Amino acid sequence: MNSFFKTIGTSLAVGALLLSGTIGWMSNPGVVSAATSTVVTADQMISKVTAASKAIKNFHLDVTKKQDIQSGGVRISNTNTLKLDINRLPNFAAAGTVASSLLETSYSLYANDKEFYYLVDGSELIDESEDEGYDDEGEPIDPDAQYWLGLEKTEWDAFYSKGQYDPVSMLDSVKSYKKSMKVSTAGAQTVLQFTVTDPTAAKGIIKLYDQENLWDGEIVQPKSVTWKLFVNTKTWQTEKLTVDLSYVLVSDGAKDTYTTKIEAKYSKNNKGAAIVKPAELE
Repeated sequence: MNSFFKTIGTSLAVGALLLSGTIGWMSNPGVVSAATSTVVTADQMISKVTAASKAIKNFHLDVTKKQDIQSGGVRISNTNTLKLDINRLPNFAAAGTVASSLLETSYSLYANDKEFYYLVDGSELIDESEDEGYDDEGEPIDPDAQYWLGLEKTEWDAFYSKGQYDPVSMLDSVKSYKKSMKVSTAGAQTVLQFTVTDPTAAKGIIKLYDQENLWDGEIVQPKSVTWKLFVNTKTWQTEKLTVDLSYVLVSDGAKDTYTTKIEAKYSKNNKGAAIVKPAELE
């Protein structure tokens, strides 16, 4: 069965929306010289940011993901936006929306450590139904109602995973790139960044942030990966993350070129309300 997150990814080329799941009511800063600044080392910065982030109970995340795909003589562009309120402690929960400019649609989302859902209009569900407007239990789908559909974890991870965006876990995800990291300052922010062109090293970041594009049997040929983390120099709390990816996917002799630019902004640290599971999912 085609996955929902693949629809948002590669299958945007044909604009098809195939729903999966079960109906449930439910400018590049230069490195500052140590002679003129007290900029910390990469190890020191990771330690400071990790310590500051562990105390964050909740935060708001805004992600803009712009992608261009060059396939033969055809160019496809899409922008996904993800807006999530996230609880980290004592338990993980997230609620918000995801939208696709190419599909001209958006969905509400809810997730916790074990469950992942998105909300769809009944009319849209009927359009995509293989059972002539009936759900999996044989009940008619109400076109005026909304339905929570289950997502697999891999589908949810295409939108958000702790390894991608959690202020603590994402630093752990990139620790193997430490030798390539540089620390610099930009106004009131300290920046941790690395750029890799080695194919083996770059594949890990591509698989982490662009996993919805990686179909079985495709060969990934990375060009370059640049990862930058912007933190408040006084509080050491994360304020922004940018990820730039450039690579080629080869499948059955055909080569498609992908360019992805991600910007994630963090706000409202420890100012959010507790996220409540929708009553329909209880």
